[in-house]
Amino acid sequence: MRVMRQDPLSGPEILEFYERGYLLPGPVFGPDEVAELRWLIDEVTALEQPQGRLYDLLDPSLWPDEPDPGSANFDGAVAGSRRHVEFLFNLWRVEPRIREFVFDSRLARWAAQLIGAGAVRILEDNALWKEPRSGGELKWHQDWPYWPLAQPNAVTAWIALDDTDGANGAMSMAVGSHLTGERLPVAFGTGTPYLRERRPAVVQGIEDPEALGLEIAVIALRAGEVSFHSSLVWHGSGPNDSDRPRRAVVIRYVGDGTIWLGAQRYEYNYTDSEVGLEMGDPIGGEYFPLVPLDPVAA
Repeated sequence: MRVMRQDPLSGPEILEFYERGYLLPGPVFGPDEVAELRWLIDEVTALEQPQGRLYDLLDPSLWPDEPDPGSANFDGAVAGSRRHVEFLFNLWRVEPRIREFVFDSRLARWAAQLIGAGAVRILEDNALWKEPRSGGELKWHQDWPYWPLAQPNAVTAWIALDDTDGANGAMSMAVGSHLTGERLPVAFGTGTPYLRERRPAVVQGIEDPEALGLEIAVIALRAGEVSFHSSLVWHGSGPNDSDRPRRAVVIRYVGDGTIWLGAQRYEYNYTDSEVGLEMGDPIGGEYFPLVPLDPVAA
């Protein structure tokens, strides 16, 4: 039986995160908790699908511009393969039973250590899954360019709900790529821009990491294990060519006090008026709650 990790991150682990851009702290949820999370996500999916809040990240109709076959990011084979990456946003706001997992104090404590914050807030959570033989590829990207934040002091926790490897679409990290700074977003397999670009044209786009001599690490996880990655590290994932699903719960943590830039940077899932924040405000409010760092559940 695996022992669920409870202790804080060590100094060498934090140094590894800053050098490589990601960290694998080990198991956080046991088989019963993993089974419960799978069941809860299935239940929420059944409720959200009629509401139009179940998304496919590879659906070009979600994005405003037409695919450009001449784009360096256009992949006709992927675009025409009918592969999918299913996605649900902010489950903690619609399913109270998921909240205890999202507000897990161990994960929040590790996130605070990794970004050097005294306290962290939930930026968002996601459920992601790739069905057997139909789960698609996500191109190399960073997280921060898709967030309305002035600073990249945020981190992503990726919790596997299935054993994950290269065959069923595991994440890959371009080791050390976070040290290159912000890069322009890329198309996710269809040639469509992932957002209407507001960043200066002088910011370079993401290149082929292998051509730059960067090491590529495939993040193989067992169900219940977690990986953390920097908001600036380049990461992507291959298609699910196996007969196994690839499901995950993803939690994004942001340092308390991070400045909100809102729609001036990126038109987020919530408007500035909806969350009650103006450009220049520190992030906060009911949409971005603090996570207690003590062992008491929120």
